[in-house]
Amino acid sequence: MRGSLLIKALITFSLPTAVITSLFLGRYPIPPTQVLEALVAGLAPSLTHSPPDPIVRIVLYYRLPRVLAAAIIGTSLSVSGASLQSMLRNPLVSPYILGIMSGAAFGAALTIAFLPPTVPIELVAMASALAAFALVLMISWGWGRGSVVSLVLSGVIINALFSAALSLAQYLAPNPHKVAAIAFWLMGDVGQASEWGDVLRMVSVVAPCTALLVASRWRLNILSLGDEEAKALGANPVIERVFYAVICGLMTASVVSYAGIIGWVGLLVPHIVRLGVGSDSREVILYTTFLGGAYLVAADDLARCLTTEVLPIGVLTTLMGAPLLIYLLRRAGRVWR
Repeated sequence: MRGSLLIKALITFSLPTAVITSLFLGRYPIPPTQVLEALVAGLAPSLTHSPPDPIVRIVLYYRLPRVLAAAIIGTSLSVSGASLQSMLRNPLVSPYILGIMSGAAFGAALTIAFLPPTVPIELVAMASALAAFALVLMISWGWGRGSVVSLVLSGVIINALFSAALSLAQYLAPNPHKVAAIAFWLMGDVGQASEWGDVLRMVSVVAPCTALLVASRWRLNILSLGDEEAKALGANPVIERVFYAVICGLMTASVVSYAGIIGWVGLLVPHIVRLGVGSDSREVILYTTFLGGAYLVAADDLARCLTTEVLPIGVLTTLMGAPLLIYLLRRAGRVWR
C-alpha cells in the first residue's frame, strides 16, 4: 500500500505548521504580529521595530526553545521506534525495549535522591541509560549473537532490573520531597529541556543520528525481510542490526536524559505513518521524521494550554496514545501481513 501524495504532503508540512502555530499559543496572550516581530527581532534586529522586552523574552527564551525541544524529542523517539520496529520485524517494539528509558530513570532517581544538587541530572541519566543499553547489547551478543529474539529478551531483562533499582532508589530516598521530585521527573516534561543549551546539545546528537537512519532506511528494509533473505542480498544482519540499534540508543538516551520518560510516541507514531504511506521502511522512516516532531509539539501545546497548570507531557501522551493505538492496531493488521 502506498500513500497518496496528499497524505505525504500533509505529513511533511505537519511539522513546520505545528512549530509555527505553537509560537502563538500560551497562557500569556500575545498578538500574532508581535510574535512575528519578536522572531524577526531575534534574527535580524535592524529589520523591524522591536516589541516590548517581556514579549521578546517569552517568544525567544520560552516558547521557541520549548517548541523546538518538543520537535526534536518527538522526532528522535519516533524515528527510533520506526527503525527498531522495521529491523526487529515487530510492530510492538519501541525505544523502551532497549532498556534506555528505565536506565535513564534510574540515573535520574539516583541523582535526585543521593547526589549533591551540583551534579547535573541529565549527565547521570544519560550515563545510566547508555550503561543499560550496553548491558542489553552484551547479553544479546553473548547469548544469541545479536539475534532478534535475544535483543528483545535482553531488553526485557534489563528493563526489569533497572525498574527494580529505580523502585529501591525511591524507597531509600532520604525525604518525601526527593521522592516527589523523582516522581515528577518520571512523568516527563519538555520544560526540563527547554533551555537553548539543552536544545543545542540534543540536536547535536539527534540530527546526525536521524540523518544516518533516513539515509540508510533502504538497509532497514533489507533487515525487515529476515536473516536468510538479508544474507542473500549481501547484508550482515547481526552486525547491521546491532549498529542501527546503537544509533537508536544514542538518540533516545540523549532526549530522555533531558525530558524524562515520554512514552508511546515511538510506538504510536510509526503505526499512524504506516496507515498513510504503507509498510515500506524507506517511506515510513522518512515521514515519521516529520510526524513524530509534530505529534509531540501538539501534545506539548495541550500540556501548556489545556489547564491553568502545565501538565506532565508523559502522562498526556499515554492518555492520548493508549486508546488511539488500540484503534490503529485494529486497522493496521493488513499493513504487517
